[in-house]
Amino acid sequence: MQLQIHLAKLSTLRALAAPARCPECGDWMVAPVSSEFVEGGEIRHHWQCDACGESSDASISLDTD
Repeated sequence: MQLQIHLAKLSTLRALAAPARCPECGDWMVAPVSSEFVEGGEIRHHWQCDACGESSDASISLDTD
């Protein structure tokens, strides 16, 4: 068995840890309600704003090319 190591780009790592702004009111959303790995190398975050209740999704590609 061969161990394969994939190093993510620095911008991808920053995107994984960055808070988001609500698309409705602009308030900071610090942590997603849930996150999921999507086949094909993508992480999808599901957000809900504490200030206005707006729900939104954001996807981050883990493409290491």
